[in-house]
Amino acid sequence: MDFDELFRNIPSHFGSNLTKKIGNPPTLQTKECFCLWSDLLGFGNIFEQNNWELDDTDRRQIYNRLKAAHSAVLYYSSLLERNLILNDGIAKVFHPRSKFIDKNNILSISLFLRSCVELHLSICSSEQKHDLPGCRSVLAFGENIEYLADEIRLDDYVYNYTKPKRSCISDIAKRVGNPIIIYNPKELQMNTAFSKAFLLEAGGSKSGLSGNRFYVDESVIKAVTRYSLDKGYTPKWEETKDDLFLFIPYSNDNLQEVVMGFCFDNKTIIPKGVRYNTKVYRLKRFYPHDEKTDYFFFDLDENCRT
Repeated sequence: MDFDELFRNIPSHFGSNLTKKIGNPPTLQTKECFCLWSDLLGFGNIFEQNNWELDDTDRRQIYNRLKAAHSAVLYYSSLLERNLILNDGIAKVFHPRSKFIDKNNILSISLFLRSCVELHLSICSSEQKHDLPGCRSVLAFGENIEYLADEIRLDDYVYNYTKPKRSCISDIAKRVGNPIIIYNPKELQMNTAFSKAFLLEAGGSKSGLSGNRFYVDESVIKAVTRYSLDKGYTPKWEETKDDLFLFIPYSNDNLQEVVMGFCFDNKTIIPKGVRYNTKVYRLKRFYPHDEKTDYFFFDLDENCRT
């Protein structure tokens, strides 16, 4: 049954907020986005070892681990991104804007990537203090299509003609706080960046992505390059025996001052057994926009376990 067609022309006084939301879905619009998926390693072990029957000690251990790791999300989030915490995983989504809407769009991308890096480092540092394995993080780029309302609340089910006059909310919804009945975050609706990151992270060591490391999908490199060139910056690649560098310098002849910079392991990864053909880079260092590259970087190999 095509519900949006069914409810499209119902007069508002006969319908409800629900029929309005179903009958007026978002118009088809594709948005580009970055997505980080970060997952606590070995989290399921305690459940499997106890056949999913936990005692108070197990519950306290799980509670303490999640609280310590995921509290970092509340701090390491930029204002333009959206975050979803789901069990032991974290999704961070950012929609870059064109240079005409955001004159500092490439800097906004840099700040988002920095928040991803700092979150990963914070979780791994916290985990190491408690002899825990940390998290594996994968960053990808793709598209996002919003197709339904992002939330349905209790009041949406109440017919409009039953509500008090001049009231935008029903009495029953007021009494119970109008809770959300359906969560459907628009940032994660048909999100191929999330799907890529999730598939790659789930492949784990078997696919070539081992340990509590930070991995960057090739789609991110292509997107950063495209946005940089569009803004007038020229990406610079450098290679050594062990490392592969990508810098986005403010000026072509000065790699000391960059909008952002990456140091990858020189051995790129071709994931195995994953339904996505791509190349993945293991991030070793990230260079932020406000420090000289010779003097400061975020070390992703710190607190790293193979």
